[in-house]
Amino acid sequence: MNFMPLFLAAAASLAMAPLLATNARGAVGDIYETNEGNVLRFRLIGGTPGTYSSGFSSPKGIVFDGRGHFYVADAGKNSIIVFTLPDVEGGTFANGLSSPVGLAFNASGILFAAEAGSGNIISFPPDGTKATFATGLTGPAGIAFDPSGNLFVADFTAGTVFKFTAAGAKSTFATGLKLPAGVAVDNAGNVFVSESGSGTIFKFAPDGTKTSFVTGLNRPYGLAFDASGNLVVADNGAGATLLFAPDATKTTVFSSKFNTPQFVAVEPAPHQLLNVSTRGLVMTGDNVLIAGFVVGGTGPVGTNVVVRALGPSLTALGIANSLADPTLELRDSSGTLVASNDDWKDTQETILSATTLQPTNDKESAIYIPLHGGAYTAIVRGVNSTGTALVEVYNLQ
Repeated sequence: MNFMPLFLAAAASLAMAPLLATNARGAVGDIYETNEGNVLRFRLIGGTPGTYSSGFSSPKGIVFDGRGHFYVADAGKNSIIVFTLPDVEGGTFANGLSSPVGLAFNASGILFAAEAGSGNIISFPPDGTKATFATGLTGPAGIAFDPSGNLFVADFTAGTVFKFTAAGAKSTFATGLKLPAGVAVDNAGNVFVSESGSGTIFKFAPDGTKTSFVTGLNRPYGLAFDASGNLVVADNGAGATLLFAPDATKTTVFSSKFNTPQFVAVEPAPHQLLNVSTRGLVMTGDNVLIAGFVVGGTGPVGTNVVVRALGPSLTALGIANSLADPTLELRDSSGTLVASNDDWKDTQETILSATTLQPTNDKESAIYIPLHGGAYTAIVRGVNSTGTALVEVYNLQ
């Protein structure tokens, strides 16, 4: 079998002018694909894709953050380009890289890039500061995070998938593969790997158990999941963009002998939250103040929120019998404790002050946290006290 190179090791960084995006307004669920020097967008199954943007040298990995942006790794120009939907111009997010290929966000909003030229994994926090997360790989390509924050890297040259913990500890997750290219992780933590050398997509359970999910493809590269749990596949050798249901039933999104798909991404629903404010009487035992709220969206990066529990400061507003010392719990839809706080200055004083939403009384509680789509409950209790409290949830973006 003849293998086309998955990545291009460029010799030097090239300057990049902003890229012009045509037909810029997308929709949730649209499939984006890097292809030759372009990014294509698919609106309908079986329909002809439109060119979203052009002018790339060798575009590879593509990823959305769920906050209205998507990023493209241009291996030929050693750059990462960012687009802000629905703006029509893309700009340089980072340059001076060494043939970037795979891109992925962790839950904290840090962008990770696999450099095929250097064998490094580079990270970019929200402020854009560049740092080296891992070194010593030979040809890293696709990368993806699991729900627990572990990073999986397909090392195309080494025939291995490596696993990195959030702290950077490295282990071998799977080996003996034939040119593994793409990686995607479903909501249950199953890891899917495209083996471009055999035309197979393997499914690895969280414990590492390996099964064949799909066979008979022709050089599959990039993988991505949509919100319904369908796996989107860029089958480079077949010139096809494919969609596989969880039971492996195949749908052809687009196929053409002129098509050269590389990596794919699916536009997520943006995270949204309306500000919430609830006042009530907090007594003893289970007689607590509860505020339920829902965060929408399916992107990998959550929306930042501040949850506050106010008590003593309510006195100045003319509210009698205010709760002297509120505590705050934040739980998800399963009842699992996500975060908690008693006095707001205890753990997050700096970041809360930066939002200007910090409580005015040191005994009041607050939590700053990025939240993904789902239902949440804020619970206010009193520390050896009863009285009226106010719970508030603010969306920061």
